[in-house]
Amino acid sequence: MEEAVITIKTSESELECLIWALGMVKTIRLPIEPEWKKPYKVLLKDLQKIKDGVTEAKRNRTNDQKEEELRGVICKSATNECD
Repeated sequence: MEEAVITIKTSESELECLIWALGMVKTIRLPIEPEWKKPYKVLLKDLQKIKDGVTEAKRNRTNDQKEEELRGVICKSATNECD
């Protein structure tokens, strides 16, 4: 039986709270087998990848905006026309 894939919308701050909480779960020490932590560690790793993707997308968007602004300034100062 295949596992269902669920799409969840969340804010960046909620994502950081989830990562923080899973980090706390990862550090809990109980006198039982640590096998119960495996799914939480996997989820933590996945959420950190998502956060890294969001950070990279924001960085790219900022760089693209700066490039567009720079092109506009150069274009206006050099030819008074922009494409």
